[in-house]
Amino acid sequence: MSDWIKQHRQLSLGAVALASLVLIGLVWVCWQYQAGDGGFAFRRPPASPTQTATASPTPVPTSTPSPIATKTPSPTSTLTHTPTSTSTVTATATPTQTLTATATATEAGGHILPVPVILQELPLSCEFAGMRMFSAALLGQAPDEKALIDCMPRDPNPYLGFRGNPAGSSRHEDGTINWDNYGVYAPAVAETLNQCVLQPSGSRFRAVAIKGVSYEEVMQSLQDGYPVIVWVTKRQQAETTVVDTSQGPVQLAFGEHVWVVVGYYEDGTFAVHDPYPQKDGRQTLRVRNFPNWDLFDQMAVFAQFGEANQ
Repeated sequence: MSDWIKQHRQLSLGAVALASLVLIGLVWVCWQYQAGDGGFAFRRPPASPTQTATASPTPVPTSTPSPIATKTPSPTSTLTHTPTSTSTVTATATPTQTLTATATATEAGGHILPVPVILQELPLSCEFAGMRMFSAALLGQAPDEKALIDCMPRDPNPYLGFRGNPAGSSRHEDGTINWDNYGVYAPAVAETLNQCVLQPSGSRFRAVAIKGVSYEEVMQSLQDGYPVIVWVTKRQQAETTVVDTSQGPVQLAFGEHVWVVVGYYEDGTFAVHDPYPQKDGRQTLRVRNFPNWDLFDQMAVFAQFGEANQ
């Protein structure tokens, strides 16, 4: 009899334990139901910030207008030479006319830009006079020629700086050509304009050297209101030579010169300012083509308008 009582006592204790576990389970399920806002969705740990953060959008750059829409600028040479002077050029000489963003004058059915005529002050400083006219058209003021000369690098390679002495002679005393006193090409001119004139002034203009330019592209720039500096020779028949430089051989043409193209006419001719003093005093010429432009790979300096220089 005692064995039967012990056996049923153990069964009763087991039943009580089982009933307790069932009751605890029901209480826990009901609590989870209420925590899940009416559904049996068990709560998960909160997501980390990296899981919930939304990626910020990448700004889309806004393109700036370019007056030369038909050609991508490609400098004829990479400029690495440092200017002989780090001083900036202050534009002080106020021209009689200034340039707006579009052509402001017409003549004979064409576009003539109000670019002042500025003559070169030294025998070989035509490029600096051209830079002064170019700057005056864009900024309303012309920098000093001497200040520009001081800012221009000197280099045997005219693509990198002025070859020779702007105050020197292009001929020796015996009349032979002095190739050591020569001039400077478009890339160094554009670089000096940007570093010494346009950038210090905070201008939104930028000078760009381009080779392989067409007459149509020059005309387009004039229509947009910007003059163009082109490389020519003073004579139709030009003697050439090739000189060795650290960057390789470079062709030179005797009588190397620049014009500033300031307008065009309906018949396809162009109006150019010649910085070299003419005997008849007529500095603006009407021309059909640019003499020996091909000897210089038809290079030119254009103006582009965009973000302000920093």
